[in-house]
Amino acid sequence: MNQRQGSGRPVISGTQFIDASTDIRDRLSLSASHRDQRHPVTGTGVPHVAAPIDTPPNETCVVCAPATLRLAEELFEHWNAALQTGDADRVTACYAEDAVLLPTVSNVPRTSPTEIRDYFLHFLEKQPVGRIDQRNVKFGCNKLTDAGTYTFRVREGDETREVPARYTFVYEHRDGVWKIVHHHSSMMPSDDG
Repeated sequence: MNQRQGSGRPVISGTQFIDASTDIRDRLSLSASHRDQRHPVTGTGVPHVAAPIDTPPNETCVVCAPATLRLAEELFEHWNAALQTGDADRVTACYAEDAVLLPTVSNVPRTSPTEIRDYFLHFLEKQPVGRIDQRNVKFGCNKLTDAGTYTFRVREGDETREVPARYTFVYEHRDGVWKIVHHHSSMMPSDDG
């Protein structure tokens, strides 16, 4: 299979369209022509290129953290317990630095830890306690999406009421910790129409 021609280059038999006797530049693929020095392609005859085809040098292995329905439940319970402390900093700590919060009782998207904390400073005055009514969980590599409906018991003065809402939590596993990267919550429409 691996014979040598007069040029000293190996001959590859059984593979169409590869001729080791031609100039190296004539053997580069179209994708290789779009690469730079940092993204070499193997098989070009250049001795210092040892990485597999289409694998950038210094590639790291990605390990996916286990994601389960129980994990989705625990992540919500952790966030809900943080709400019940009344401490906006503890709630904000559940969110990633670049998280987006589209909150239930505000029309302002919150896209920084300061903005997220500001929202919870006011929301926590209502002493919210949430419970999941229905959930649908999707799993990915280091990602978990939990979407469904929940109900919040809130206090306003002497009155306690329940507020049904829709939600989506997107969690990512970063630096060994699951964090909320996207949270959308909206009150249920008044009728089913």
